[in-house]
Amino acid sequence: MRISTRNGMGERFMVKSSMPAGAVLFAQSGTPTTVANAALLAALTEAKRKAKVFHRLLGARNGLLGILQEELFDFAKEDPKALEALEICPALAAGSCPYPLRTEADLARAVEVFQAHNIRYFFPIGNRDAMNAADRIGRLAEQKGHELVVMGIPATAENNLAFTDHCPGFGSAARYNATTIMEASRDTESLYTAEAVTVQEIPGREAGWLTASCGLARRNEEDGPHLLLVPELPVNLNKFADLVRDGLKRLGRCVVVVGEGAVDESGRFLSEQALEPGRDVAGPGPSEGAAEFLGHFIEREVGVKTRRNKPGSLLRSAMHWASRTDLDEAAKAGQMAVKHALQGSTGFMVTLVRKSGRPYKCDTGLAKLSEAASGESRLPRHFMNEAGTHIADPFREYCLPLIKGDVTIPLGKDGLPLYPRLQRKLIPRKCGEWKR
Repeated sequence: MRISTRNGMGERFMVKSSMPAGAVLFAQSGTPTTVANAALLAALTEAKRKAKVFHRLLGARNGLLGILQEELFDFAKEDPKALEALEICPALAAGSCPYPLRTEADLARAVEVFQAHNIRYFFPIGNRDAMNAADRIGRLAEQKGHELVVMGIPATAENNLAFTDHCPGFGSAARYNATTIMEASRDTESLYTAEAVTVQEIPGREAGWLTASCGLARRNEEDGPHLLLVPELPVNLNKFADLVRDGLKRLGRCVVVVGEGAVDESGRFLSEQALEPGRDVAGPGPSEGAAEFLGHFIEREVGVKTRRNKPGSLLRSAMHWASRTDLDEAAKAGQMAVKHALQGSTGFMVTLVRKSGRPYKCDTGLAKLSEAASGESRLPRHFMNEAGTHIADPFREYCLPLIKGDVTIPLGKDGLPLYPRLQRKLIPRKCGEWKR
């Protein structure tokens, strides 16, 4: 039975009037972050306190695909020391897989596995795809009469989940980005006349949050990056070439950061273009990446040698530059997901709610899974300067609190980090074999 109520912020949501007892399933989904394991550890710790309700704490090996393949493991069988160290473990300790729930048969299979193992609580940790899958599983379970509490825990470096001030994972990635571009800029500055221009490409097909975070590195005019190109603002290539020339004239160098989803004024992705021989403008061609395209373009139009950098996945799991604020907020989200579930809330994702900027204070809230899965947060226009070529002060005020605080990582005798690894030994299957 469900009843309607309101939380402390006046938001209307549904709760269960009686709590089912059974197994809990945690599934990490989507791309890795530095803080998803902190969220997992906090949720596990909170769940262990309620053994009368949570009879068994299970994990899905490799995320949603692990559910379909019925590859589940019991956290009680893991080394306690490995579990305790999850907070400082990069990436996704339980594993993930870029396999969405494609069909109704996939959803039915997931519910079949939940029924077979008496899974009554489901905590997905991840991005929009994870929230979408969780919402659909929860709805089908209800249709089939399987009582299931579903609470989503956000974790994505791309910061593109809607209905939350920011996403766990973004602050650490932003700190890594800003530091890396700061160092790359000094590298470019050092190599006088050798490689006067550096173009660094940052992940983010639709949203420019990660690209914008690189702008934090610029404290004064000499610091890079000197130009930022985000997916939300189309690039006029002729004006861009002029800005590069201007940077070279003033500073003798120019450091450019471009989002992988940057487009020209016609809406075409830079990454899907190539310079055609004998032409002065960009034309259709093979996908080389936005940085590769701009590198060729600058060498051709401006006439200077250009270095291209593409950190790619490095920013997602850079534990050595993790933000303590980010880690603590991820843990809070994991803890609150379990607390809300115990109160009967279901069909929601935990959100981060900024209470104040100075001093920075953040609380948690709730958003419907269906809305979190369908919405997307993109970089607001006022977070960029009037020219659209660099961040504005509002973005600094938004982002700087998220990157602060150090995380201590234990080191081995060899001087390298000691990261834990879960064994993820599978429990016996109860369903038939699943085939894609």
